[in-house]
This record gives sequence, structure tokens and C-alpha cells, in this order.
Amino acid sequence: MERLRRLSPDGAALGRFRGDGTVDIVVGSIVAGIAAYAYEVAGGRVLGPHGFAPVSAFLTIHFLAFVVILLPVEQVVIRRLTMDAKRPGVPVGAVGVVVTAAAGGAVLAWVGRNRLFAGDEGYVLLVAGTVAAHGLFAVARGHLAGRARYRSYGMASGAAAMVRLAVAGVVLALAPNGVAFAAAMVVGPLVVLAWRPFRESVDADPRGSRPHVVDIAATESHLLAGLMLASAASQALLLGGPVVVALLGAGPAVVSTVFVTFTLFRAPLTLGYNLVARLLPPLTAAAAAGQTARLVVWGRRIAIGAVVLAAMAAAGAAWLGPGVVALVFGEGFRPDATLAALVAGGVMLAGGALFVGQIHVAKGDAGRLADTWLLAVVVTALALAVPAADDGLRVAMAFVVGEGAALAGLLVAMGATVTGRTETRAFRRVWYPVAKRFTDVVASVVLLVLAAPVVVVVAVAVRRGSPGPALLRQERVGRDGRRFEMLKFRTMPVDADPEVFTTHLRDLEQAAERGGPGQPHLAIDDDPRVTSLGRRLRSWSLDEIPNLWNVVRGEMSLVGPRPLVAEETALIARELGSAAAAGRLSVPPGVTGLAQVRGRDDIALDARSALDLEYVADRSLSLDVWILFQTVRTVLRRRGR
Repeated sequence: MERLRRLSPDGAALGRFRGDGTVDIVVGSIVAGIAAYAYEVAGGRVLGPHGFAPVSAFLTIHFLAFVVILLPVEQVVIRRLTMDAKRPGVPVGAVGVVVTAAAGGAVLAWVGRNRLFAGDEGYVLLVAGTVAAHGLFAVARGHLAGRARYRSYGMASGAAAMVRLAVAGVVLALAPNGVAFAAAMVVGPLVVLAWRPFRESVDADPRGSRPHVVDIAATESHLLAGLMLASAASQALLLGGPVVVALLGAGPAVVSTVFVTFTLFRAPLTLGYNLVARLLPPLTAAAAAGQTARLVVWGRRIAIGAVVLAAMAAAGAAWLGPGVVALVFGEGFRPDATLAALVAGGVMLAGGALFVGQIHVAKGDAGRLADTWLLAVVVTALALAVPAADDGLRVAMAFVVGEGAALAGLLVAMGATVTGRTETRAFRRVWYPVAKRFTDVVASVVLLVLAAPVVVVVAVAVRRGSPGPALLRQERVGRDGRRFEMLKFRTMPVDADPEVFTTHLRDLEQAAERGGPGQPHLAIDDDPRVTSLGRRLRSWSLDEIPNLWNVVRGEMSLVGPRPLVAEETALIARELGSAAAAGRLSVPPGVTGLAQVRGRDDIALDARSALDLEYVADRSLSLDVWILFQTVRTVLRRRGR
């Protein structure tokens, strides 16, 4: 534990990074940033607008994959090695995440090859290659920072960008070609291997060896998922401005101006992303040492500094920003002074939120981090309703409001941790239901539109399979005991024998009275009433698609305890007691839930009820998103019934 005490922020220690490579990280980050801009400028000038267009699409996909997926992997590696240097450095699920991201990027590139890459299939392999190469890069840099080799971290970051620029320069000088130019993105990150990041020894580490402290593997998959969700939400605020402006109906000139202004002013965040590697180890050590109150103090100091810097950046950008943008991109891109001020101030708030968020990462509290950023996205969407002089200012103001909400929310979440509360009252009673309902409606409408062809095919198949309507309207018990008609695709004949359910319900009651092991499932094993088509629909959960309409109507949610018929609800009330049963009904029922991803219908009634109550106690936006992803995974793997 002495090692952790040396790392932890004991007063001024966090602010004194004495000759341990911190300067190298800063210098390396600056070099990497300059080289990255030089790479893009050189490509744009030599290849021209037409030739550089597919490269720009390739770089956008790369940037999103790196920030949203690969940087969280790096953070988890850093935290893992700070907590326990004797563990293998690759976190649980990281390899699968990188491989999935590479494959997903390749599929996206293949589907959009004509629109994004002018039909050139070479970019498809490059997308997969750059995600895989930078996945290795992220894990390798995580090893360097996690083992306090900060000098190597900074040098590797700068060297990778310089190698990429050098390879691109050779390509542009000998045979200018977009695919070959983009291939430099795959070659550059491999230079990190020159620093032997995966060796176990820690050279020039002034803090000595690291003891085996805790086993954190059990939490890493949730931590990684929460970090990726938080990164996706934060990048939606940073990158979504131009897209939203276009959706609001602004002209091409306004869209371009907003794009270049956001692009130029968010450049300082590149340095911030790399400085996270230096900040996270001491914060993790402080969290492991139980110095939560001290971490909150540091969080408040960072937030105050971010607000001060935001005000200074806004003032400076209002004065110099329009001229700088015009100088770099051309006079036609000159933004309004107010637009420049808002974007610059918002970026400083984003930087503060990035660093305050690392305290939550250090504590392994990615759930709160993800929840806060998701709420910030909702606040930003609501802020867009406020009228402004033009669409560009409207989006910029919403951006500042969203980043400010994220920074404030992260501080509130830290305060809740110190006082021992699992949730603040305002979040549980106000913000979470609002955000959940907003997400339910938007996601359900989108899914219904996307699933429309499947709905038509399934409806026709059900009607042809047996006489009767395609949809089944069945009364279920919803929130607070209210009854509603749940929609499903019919999987039984209309004249199915009701005695089968009556007998099964009697068996459940007898088993509940008997107690002990061997409790039956809530679903009927080998139900003779289900048609052959119905079994296939249930296997893939396609019969539940109409539930989305119940979600839109507000009778259900995407995630929650599954709604039951009145007889099953009464049985659970007798088994659990009235108070526990009321707790289960205190939230909207869901299309899917924690019990469904833990075994679908292959778990006993008492275990299913326990999981429902666990969800009610721990519900959050990040848990909801995790359950939705796990639902897709469960269905695709055909686990349970």
C-alpha cells in the first residue's frame, strides 16, 4: 500500500509531476497534434478536394473509433495496472471489443463504400486495419502509463504521428494516391512496439514496485462499457454540431462555418486526451486508498479552473477567433464573434468535464459517468428548443449548456458518493425518468421504422400459419398495478386450450408453498399450444416487436421488469410479500430486463423476481443501455427461451 500512498494526491502531490515524464507527455502530445494537422493539410493540398474526400471520411471513422472505443480501453488498462501491476495488462473483453470495432468499421465502410469512398474497396480493409493497429496502440500506451513510463508514453505518441506523416510524405512525393496515403494511419501506431510496452519490468520508475492490491477483473467489463457509452455521449456533443445545424435547415455556408470552428477550437482537447494518462494513475491510487473526500476537492478545483478558462477562452475567441479561423481555413469560413466565443468556452468546459470524469474512472464508477453524459445530451437536445439569431448560434449555445450540465452533473455525482447516497433525490425522481422517457420514445420510433419490413413479413406469416389476427392483445399488469393491453405477435392458435395455463399456474403455486430447490420456470416448458412458427418467433424474440408501440404510448419502457398477467402478479405478491411486490411494480414494465439477459425464461420464478428487484434498486441510464446491448447479444446467441 506504500506504493499507492506515494501515487495518491496528498495535498500538492497531484500538482507536482516532478521530472517523471509529464513534460514528455505534453511535448509528445503537441508534436502529435501538429503532425496530425500537417498530415491532413498535406493530403488535402496534394490530393485536392476530390481525392481527399474519401480520406476525410476514413479519418472521421478512425477518430470516432479511437475516441469512443479505443481510448476507454486504454483507460481501463491504466487503471488495471495502477491497481495491480502483476495482472496481465489486457482488460477483460478488450480484445473482443477491438476486434468487434474493426469488423464493425469494415462493415460500415463496405455498406457506404460508394457514398463515402467513391466505390474504392481498398478503404474497407484500411478501416479494419487502422482500428486494429490503434487498438494495439491504445493497449500498449496503457501499459506504458499504467507502469509509470510516462516519458515513453509521450515519446511513443509523438513518434507514431511523425512516422505517419513521414510515410504519407513519401507516398505523396512518389505516387499520390488516397488509399496509399491513408495506409500511413495503419503503419504509424506500430512504432509504439519499439518501446517494448508489454515487458514486466518497470525501468526508471521513481516510485518502486507495485504490490498486488485488488482483483478488479469482475468490474472491468461494466467499466469498459460505461466508459464507451460516456465517450459516445460526450463526442455526440463535440461532433454533432455541424450535423444538427444541417438538420435544422441551415445553408451549406453556415454548416461549413460551424464545422471548421468546432474543428479548430477543439484542438486543445487532443492534449487533454493524452494528459489523462498522466492524471489517471494518481487518482486511481487515491481512490484505492479511500481518499474520496480529497478527490472531490480536486474535482471542484478542476471544475472552477475550467469555468475560469472557459470565460477567458470565450473572451479571447470573441476578439481573435474569427480572424484565426479565416486565416487557417479562408475568409469564407469566418464565424461570428459570438459563435467563436461560445464554441471556445464550451470546449474549455468539455476539457474540465474530461478531467473531472477521470475521478469517476479512477473509482471504477463508469455508471455515474455514463449517466451524467447521457443526461447532458438530453439537456442539450432540450436547449436546442431555445430560439437564437441563427441556427449556428442556436447549436453553439446548446453545446455550452450541455457541457456545463455535464461538468455540474459530474460534481453532483461525486458529492453523492461522499455522503454515501447511491443516487441523489433529484436525479432519481426528476432527471432519470425524463431522460429515460426521452430515450424510450426516440429509440422505439426509430426501431419501429427500421423493423417495418420485418413486421410486415411476420404478420403475413402468422396470418397464413393459422386463422386469426396477427396481433395478440393481452391484458398485463403495469406500473402501480394499472392494467393495459400489451401487443405481441400471436404465437398460438386463437382457440388454444386455456387449461394448460391454469394447470401450470397451479403447479407454480404448489412449488412456491413447498419452497426449496427445483422451483419451476414462469414460462411453460414445451408449451403444446405454441405453433411451429410461434416457437421460431419466440426463439428470436420477434413476437415482442409490437411491444415497442406500448413503449411509445407510455405503458411500457424499453428496460424494466417484464409485465405479467394478473394471476402471475398475484402469485409473486404472495411469494415476495406485498412490499416487495409493490417495489417491482413501482417502475414501468419493460420490453427487456435484467432477468431476460441473465437467462430469459430459463430461470426459476424466485430468481427472476430477485433480479427484477435488483434492477429496481440499481436502475440507471447506463444500466439500461447495458441491458439493451446484452439483450441483443443474448438473442443472437440464442441463449434461453
